[in-house]
This record gives sequence, C-alpha cells and structure tokens, in this order.
Amino acid sequence: MTQEAQQQEPSQQAELPKKSEPPKLKMQNIITLTARLAQLLAEEADLLTAMKVGSIKALQQEKLFLVNALDAQRKLIDKHPQLIETIPSQDKHDLKEVVEVFNNVLAENHRKLLLAKEVNHKIVQAITDVVMKNTRRMAYNEKGATGIAPYETLSVTLNERI
Repeated sequence: MTQEAQQQEPSQQAELPKKSEPPKLKMQNIITLTARLAQLLAEEADLLTAMKVGSIKALQQEKLFLVNALDAQRKLIDKHPQLIETIPSQDKHDLKEVVEVFNNVLAENHRKLLLAKEVNHKIVQAITDVVMKNTRRMAYNEKGATGIAPYETLSVTLNERI
C-alpha cells in the first residue's frame, strides 16, 4: 500500500468486493411452514364439512403467505441443488413425515372442496328450478303488449354466502 493510500480516510479507500456467503437451507423452517400449511388445510376441510364456506376466507392470506415462503425455498433448491446434500438425515426424516401428513390432508381437503362444489351446484340448480317454475316468461311483442316469451328467460343473482 502506498503512503498516500495509508493516509487516506478508510471511507476513501477502495473496498474489496466481499465474497457472498453461500445460501443456507433452513430445514426446520421448511418443516414448520409445511406443518402449518397442513394444519390450515385441515381447518379448511373442517369448515367445508360444516358448510361454513364464508369462514374459509379468513385462512386464505396465511395460506398464500405459507405457499409463497415454501415456493421461495423450492426456488433456492432449484438454483443451488447442492444444498440438498447439506440436509441432516434427521431433518430429512422429519420432513418426510410432515410431507406425508401434508399430502393426506391435501387429498382430504381436495375431496371436501369437490363435495362442497357439488353441493353448491345442486343448491343453485334447485333455486334456478324453483324460480323458473314460479316466474312467468313475459316479454314485449312488436306492438308493445306483453305476452309469453318465445324462449326461456331467467335472471337471478346469488351472493357468495351459503
């Protein structure tokens, strides 16, 4: 180092680029995130069973946060596949168990969602049938008089509550 460089203030000296630390995979965080997501899906399945569909909305923000956090970890592994080799065997075992529980809860949640969708469809169809039977199909003709419409007409609005 020259005498001039030594006399300069530290802020004026050129800084050497710092070597970035290699990314670390925090398996306990992944396990915890996966377990919490499984718990939320189980809560959602319970709400679906009770047909409390409106209450499910309260779970969505946390579910989205967890999915995004897990997706970020997946992207980290995709970018640095060597990280998989750094996972301790106990963490691998724990993650396998949590993922198995998660997959079972996910399958149950999926079945409940399909069932709730079918029930909802049948309710809407029943309402539509009742309204069609009790509504006159009236329309204006070319002379302005009302008469029977030549085609089925129905206009019904349903809100999102069940």
